[in-house]
Amino acid sequence: MSVDKTTAVPKITYNLDARARLLEAGVDIFGKHGFDAATTRMIAKKAGVNIAAITYYFNGKEGLYHTVVSHITGKLESQVESTLIEIEKWVAEGRLNREEALVLLEKLLEKMINFMVGSPEAPGFARIVLREQLYPSSAYDIIFNRIMAPMINAVAKMVAKATGETVSRVTSLRALTLIGQIIVFRVARETIVRALDLEGYSSEETTEIRGVILEQTRAAIEELYRLKKDKKKVEY
Repeated sequence: MSVDKTTAVPKITYNLDARARLLEAGVDIFGKHGFDAATTRMIAKKAGVNIAAITYYFNGKEGLYHTVVSHITGKLESQVESTLIEIEKWVAEGRLNREEALVLLEKLLEKMINFMVGSPEAPGFARIVLREQLYPSSAYDIIFNRIMAPMINAVAKMVAKATGETVSRVTSLRALTLIGQIIVFRVARETIVRALDLEGYSSEETTEIRGVILEQTRAAIEELYRLKKDKKKVEY
């Protein structure tokens, strides 16, 4: 804190490092206590900054919370964005065959697994995302519009192409089940760690989990494609 000698009134000075520390503290405190129970004093103390910095940078507690949610969403978005763009490009050009669609689907799911299961940031991020699932606030629009809806749409399109179906409510349901098999490793982490005697998703454990999920995904898609072909044979 510096002092303006002309007025002798304390003047607070800020820096980008303080903003970053507030974001990090916000992820931790909001995740552990939820929006209502978390206080600006708790967050400022955790960040090691003056409480007034929250108003200075984020216009208050709600602004900080929305920025924290945007920060979390942006991290996941950055992991999958290139593949989402690749999928949209292939779909728009109409040159995607079913094997290519399956490969792109696996590529997208693999990126989700690497981040949501294997990333050191995932536990702190997951607490906030899970709270938003259970008790959605206006901030959930950020999560849904920026990452969940694009992911569901992309996975549904790849499922449709790889199984010979058309994009529909059913393919969206299939997409959600495929995404859900990844999310469970985060929301049910404690059960999984205890049941399988895991460390808590080491690099080796993440590799094993990734292998099983991708194997199950391919098997499910191939079986759906076979059933679709058999149904057409019966119809004709």
